[in-house]
Amino acid sequence: MPPTLTTRRFTVDEYYRMAEAGILGVGERVELIDGEIVQMAAIGSRHAGCVKRLLRLFVRGVGDRAIVQVQDPVRLSDLSEPQPDLAVLRPRTDDYTTAHPGPDDVLLVVEVADATVEVDRGTKAPLYAAAGIGEYWLVDLPHDEIQVFRTPTPDGYRDVRSYRRGDVLRPSALPGMGVPVADILP
Repeated sequence: MPPTLTTRRFTVDEYYRMAEAGILGVGERVELIDGEIVQMAAIGSRHAGCVKRLLRLFVRGVGDRAIVQVQDPVRLSDLSEPQPDLAVLRPRTDDYTTAHPGPDDVLLVVEVADATVEVDRGTKAPLYAAAGIGEYWLVDLPHDEIQVFRTPTPDGYRDVRSYRRGDVLRPSALPGMGVPVADILP
């Protein structure tokens, strides 16, 4: 039987110290997932365009009820700080300049996936659920659908539904807001 390798996981604080020390390059596209520093996929034009549409739709839709952030960190735990494509946050007077938002600040997280569908579904969805994020949307560009994950548990989301063009998404934490799937997909 081959020997078992022991890996070293990093905390969010260590991750930031590595960036400050220059170990992680300025502008390097990485995020911390369960203690591991993970390279983020390149952003293609379909992905970028979809994120821009989401930003426009959510900024208009939430007004002053929430803060919409794009590709910024959300600190889920001492070992995880992903950078979701879009997060809708509870309003805060400091606009999160004193600390990145945590799970209690997040109303909705959205990941747009072109080449990373399985990672976003198999790794990030359980991570968001374990942190208690109430709602997670996965925009699955290759399959032209959006999966909505709700009712988080420590083991994953209990409610997962797929939506296609013709459907309207209604974020549970934003009463009265409806987002047509066709307005999100390219």
